[in-house]
Amino acid sequence: MAVSSQFLREVHHEAPLGKPFRQVPNGSRVKQQLCEVDIPPQSIAELRRLVQMARLGPKTFENSQPEPNTSYGLTSSWMEEAVRTWTDEAAFDWVKLQEQINSVPHFTSTVDYDGHSYTVHYVALFSNRADAVPLVNLHGWPGCFLEFLPLMNLLQGKYSPDSLPYHFIAPSMPGYTFSSGPPTDRDFSTLDVSRIFQILLRQLGFDTRGYIVAGGDIGSRVARALAVEDQACLAIHLNFCFDLNMQDFPRDQLTGEETRPLDDFLRAGVGYGQMHATRPATIGFVLSSNPVALLAWIGEKFVAWTETTPSLDVILTFVTLYWLTDTFPRSIHPYRADFVSTDAIPSHGNPRWRIPDQKPFGFSTFPNEILPVPRSWVDRTGKVTFVREHDRGGHFAALEMPEVMLQDLEAFVTHATTITTEGHTEDVKP
Repeated sequence: MAVSSQFLREVHHEAPLGKPFRQVPNGSRVKQQLCEVDIPPQSIAELRRLVQMARLGPKTFENSQPEPNTSYGLTSSWMEEAVRTWTDEAAFDWVKLQEQINSVPHFTSTVDYDGHSYTVHYVALFSNRADAVPLVNLHGWPGCFLEFLPLMNLLQGKYSPDSLPYHFIAPSMPGYTFSSGPPTDRDFSTLDVSRIFQILLRQLGFDTRGYIVAGGDIGSRVARALAVEDQACLAIHLNFCFDLNMQDFPRDQLTGEETRPLDDFLRAGVGYGQMHATRPATIGFVLSSNPVALLAWIGEKFVAWTETTPSLDVILTFVTLYWLTDTFPRSIHPYRADFVSTDAIPSHGNPRWRIPDQKPFGFSTFPNEILPVPRSWVDRTGKVTFVREHDRGGHFAALEMPEVMLQDLEAFVTHATTITTEGHTEDVKP
């Protein structure tokens, strides 16, 4: 099976010297193509030329603030520094960054679904253990598989292939980076994404043993769909649990402190989402025309939605992959469902998509999450059996606090496997 992305290169040896965790589980039913990211130097050079040619526009009151903020967005000084860094080969060393991206194994697989054939890209750390638990991690927007690299590097340092207790896999959702995009001849939703992933996980043999799914942002909806629809999904962990149809959930027992951050974001922070939802074609054209425009649109989210802003290298790496792979216009389709909730599309606030009570349900909270929900609201979406509350961190938890997120996931896997084998379902807190 050949990889379909021009930016992936096939690797023909399953476990080359010094490259562990690449052995696909024995139960896999379909060949999984091992590959590496290989962006040609001319593609990076062309991107740098486009960035150099772009104009930032004039200074204004709004972009002349001391720091980027949630009232006006990014500042001209932040953008100027980002552009300087992006165009400086020494400051933004793509060869070194690509080596880091390839520090974990990459794979692709072909999935046939509903009359279309999809290439699904994923990163994975496969264990040699027969009892390894498959742990599937799902990203959102404006994220991608890169969110999980720090966490996966921690796992590589902590375990060997013979001791790793998990098959850790993070697929790229259709339309993101190296996965093929949604079809152009019909509509497409997160339910379709979940069913494509079900097929991928069956290819890997994970339906035989069962798997655990974890997700944030848009990935949390895909994870919910897997937990509801797929018997092989044994448990679910979320670090995001909000949809607009939850605004009608009861508030009479809640304090203003519990609902104010959520209401503030709904009042002043969702403009980007309304654009994605109501004019996806238009904003797709706009942000596909200029990499600096894409940087502003995405960079602002990494600045505003985190407690500790990621380095410019990290932000620019995300934007570089989005630009080179045309991710933006192919990835924002889930937002159209935000304002028109139906039973056909996974949603945290719809009883149709309530997590089955017999499945362990974990939830981790971070204080700077953009849409923090009261615990009582999460409880309405399923029987929560595991909770971790943190005093630091924001929307990109795996990227911003990989050590903490890894601790949560490892504790939840232990909790979930105990429940599924022994039947205990009490609410576990730290």
